[in-house]
Amino acid sequence: MTSLAISPLKTSLDAGNAYWMALLAQAVYTSKSDDNPIPDEVEILVQLQAHDPNFEAVYGFNKNNAQAILVVHEYYLCMSFRGSDEKTDWLSNLNIFHKKVLFGEFHKGFWNTFNDIWKPLEQKYLQLKKSKPRPLFLTGHSLGGAMATIAAAKFIHTDSPFTSVYTFGQPRAMTRNTSRIFNDECKTRFFRFHNNNDIVTRIPTRSMGYSHVGTYLYISQEQEIHQELGFWMRFLDALDGILSAIKESGIDAFEDHKMNSYFEAISIWNFKE
Repeated sequence: MTSLAISPLKTSLDAGNAYWMALLAQAVYTSKSDDNPIPDEVEILVQLQAHDPNFEAVYGFNKNNAQAILVVHEYYLCMSFRGSDEKTDWLSNLNIFHKKVLFGEFHKGFWNTFNDIWKPLEQKYLQLKKSKPRPLFLTGHSLGGAMATIAAAKFIHTDSPFTSVYTFGQPRAMTRNTSRIFNDECKTRFFRFHNNNDIVTRIPTRSMGYSHVGTYLYISQEQEIHQELGFWMRFLDALDGILSAIKESGIDAFEDHKMNSYFEAISIWNFKE
């Protein structure tokens, strides 16, 4: 078990919350088999209870290229969305068109993928909330981070409460003007982690009209985490990562995107408020 505790009511940045959200963002990748993307609810629960016996249940959702889990803990709930694990998932990532919904314009591919599982996921959440109200977290890696962002937008639009959002290696999910509205409502409780040369965080590009949201946290080549690090320092660190990867015959942009790389850095994070 980890010594890092979760703070279910804390909306500001918290190392314990980041750790547990990273763990849950990683857990959603546990599927029935290599050929079956349905989240393995039983195995995920066993893994989580090995860290904390207060986990009570895991509900999996799967349709087309979208997967998610709704995790039930004694003191909180969490929606964890899965990232791109198949080549077909990247068709969603590369669909650059906007869709006018909610309070702005969102990436059409991400929106459609999210909507594949949202209705049953929301229904289960409302059922659990009614039986025992608990704070809600949202998390996800890669495409899952984009879906967690859209889930947050849904809750903002309906003025529904949630504690905070932690995403890892997510692509941009909304247009620049929409991101301004989103940040006005959510920036102080939305934490977006970007690992060194992770290439997925750069799509869709700003030149296409898209923008990132939330509070930015950069993971350096040395696995140090910096909040709102300036462009020049990010550039120098990214260059260092590329050179190191070349020496090690690795592909830095894709290695840095792996959820395990994020989890490792957050696990050793010496965060001081």
